[in-house]
Amino acid sequence: MKAIVLGTLVLGLAVAARADADSIKREIAVGEIVPITLPCNPTTGYEWELKAIDRKVAVPSGPIEYRQAPAGPGMAGVGGTCVLPVKGVKPGKTEAVLVYRRPWEKGAPAKTFKVHIKVLPEKPARQP
Repeated sequence: MKAIVLGTLVLGLAVAARADADSIKREIAVGEIVPITLPCNPTTGYEWELKAIDRKVAVPSGPIEYRQAPAGPGMAGVGGTCVLPVKGVKPGKTEAVLVYRRPWEKGAPAKTFKVHIKVLPEKPARQP
């Protein structure tokens, strides 16, 4: 079974989904930043775009960043992953909707991916 890593918790735990998945559920704490990682290949003109998220519950904490997959010298057109960091703002639920499209093309996107996010209260500070 082919898998894609779609997010990593601060503690290093990974959540993986099948390559044909179109959504995933995540729980994060207020103040926690969790990356949403999706396969992409901007050399084809396609890019992921955040279309919707309730910014009262969770916000992007930076731009979507492309990370090229390892490739030999001189290789062009190599795909990789696109990473969107998302931060929990206040307890609640939201759905992050990302679309994969060429910005100049009209019509339906090539792919849509949804992240169902539940933001929990802040984690208590660790006692020494």
